[in-house]
Amino acid sequence: MKGIEALREQIKIQCSDGNWNYDPYMHGMANGLICALATIEGTEPEYLNPPETWLCDRKIDNKEIQPTEKSD
Repeated sequence: MKGIEALREQIKIQCSDGNWNYDPYMHGMANGLICALATIEGTEPEYLNPPETWLCDRKIDNKEIQPTEKSD
């Protein structure tokens, strides 16, 4: 059951606001994890619907929001 608890924790993180709704890839990642848990548990998955606007497509003052650079 340790693996299932780890999967639940991954779903909790992936389904947090700003993560699952950032772009279609992250949305698919969340739904994939949801599907995996439902398959293991033998239940029907409750998928996330896509947002009206992806966070990566939002703009401030008509400028695209750019991700910050990672510093070492």
